[in-house]
Amino acid sequence: MSHYSVYGHLDFGPLGGYERIAPSMGSIPAALAKVDPGLLEDLSRRAFTDIAFLMPSEQLEGLASILTDPGASAPDRFVAGELLRNAAIAADRIFPLCQDTGTALVYGWRGTELRGEGDEEAAIAAGAAAAYALSRLRNSQIGPRSFLAEANTGDNLPASIDIRSCPGGEYRLVFAIKGGGSANQSSLSMESPALLEPLALENRIAERVRALGASACPPYRISLVLGGSSPEQALYALALASLGLLDALPAAGSGGGSWLRDRDWEALVMGKAAATGIGAQFGGSALALDARAIRLPRHAASLPLAVGAACVAHRRAKAIIRGDGVWLERLEADPSRFLPPELPLLPGAHSIDLDRPMAELAAELASLPAGSFLSLSGTVITARDAAHARFRALLASGGELPDYLLRHPVFYSGPTEAAPGQVMGSFGPTTASRMDAYLGPLLARGASLVSIAKGGRSGEAARALAAAGGSYIACIGGAAALAAREHVLSSEVIDHADLGMEAVRRVVLSGLPAILAIDAKGRDFYAKA
Repeated sequence: MSHYSVYGHLDFGPLGGYERIAPSMGSIPAALAKVDPGLLEDLSRRAFTDIAFLMPSEQLEGLASILTDPGASAPDRFVAGELLRNAAIAADRIFPLCQDTGTALVYGWRGTELRGEGDEEAAIAAGAAAAYALSRLRNSQIGPRSFLAEANTGDNLPASIDIRSCPGGEYRLVFAIKGGGSANQSSLSMESPALLEPLALENRIAERVRALGASACPPYRISLVLGGSSPEQALYALALASLGLLDALPAAGSGGGSWLRDRDWEALVMGKAAATGIGAQFGGSALALDARAIRLPRHAASLPLAVGAACVAHRRAKAIIRGDGVWLERLEADPSRFLPPELPLLPGAHSIDLDRPMAELAAELASLPAGSFLSLSGTVITARDAAHARFRALLASGGELPDYLLRHPVFYSGPTEAAPGQVMGSFGPTTASRMDAYLGPLLARGASLVSIAKGGRSGEAARALAAAGGSYIACIGGAAALAAREHVLSSEVIDHADLGMEAVRRVVLSGLPAILAIDAKGRDFYAKA
């Protein structure tokens, strides 16, 4: 199946789910002879602005279904309620859905009957940059200065833009934001064709689903692609599947090279996700909202297997340019309609005063087993990858660590820019495991005895915490708008201001829900869930 025939199966849904925006963006000639770069720039700006704050209705319906699912755990229902509240807050367009406003992604299919009037990719990228600047979204893109040295690009560019040709006179695009946490869970392996046996494939899928863990902010859409004429094709199909663009593929093929979607294997993926016990981050069965299983043709000697997760803040919008105008997918403007009259509570949460002396705080946490629910109040220090690299360099040069690392818990986070009148921008945890390489040397010097982030950590990190009597706390990923509005009392940059969103901050929290993920004995909630 060429990309032409793949295009014929792309699922953009009915036009009733779109809003016609051409009157506010300029018209196109009836014959669609030209596509104005200015039109593409405005469309890109509007799409990226929308998806930073709004979600598709069906995604919110999936979260709401957890609240009434008799098989969901109490923690599943609590997290689902928090994520719905997060969506309702973000819809006010003050706090983005997630602090990781991600990489700007665009996939497009341009009809061969169209011709452009300039660099279309540059116009789309300019629209993305404008959206990030106007909405105070986080600049997360890093550009190389040399093979090892790098710096933040300052405008969240470059965007990843993939435009392909297709028959006809329409231009179809999908705009998406993917954060680092979910992108890092994408995997590709080149398997032996011997894997094409039911039990062998089932076991491999179970391994890959389990490996997703909680770091990418579940509940997920889990997508897998089996086959591909090349590894690149498998990864391309994985991206389209995660965006729902391959939903209309047929359930069976002729053996002639067509792509297909298999709902039986999707059900198997959902079963494996539920069986992990990880749930919607705090334990349960709701690791996944849905799944996609796509089968591609392959070379007789090769069997690509690509697996990926779309996080709960799955941000995307589709667009269509055609003779009667420019159409942009209509996202949910009122997420609060999915909220029940009474929200679930986090059962048995222990109130933790983070402002106690570190020895007392560590001792209190040491009295609790992994899996205990917590409510966190008090002062934390935010520091993530770039700041930790500087701490390591400081130790390597014989310097002393800053006192704040010894006195306060460290929260791995990089918030968005604060809107006018707000204490802070969207504030949420980054993936804990990325800081594992720094943890041992810091603990050896009495720093980072208590750390807060999201997802699991390595066995080495758990052992280092046990040796030092430290603890690791996980809070809800994907609820950064809610955390910023309801759980942050104050925030100030105290060190490494040049790092921008990765600067070290002193932040005061109030009642932030969390779970003790690794206790002082090294017991790991996510490892045993």
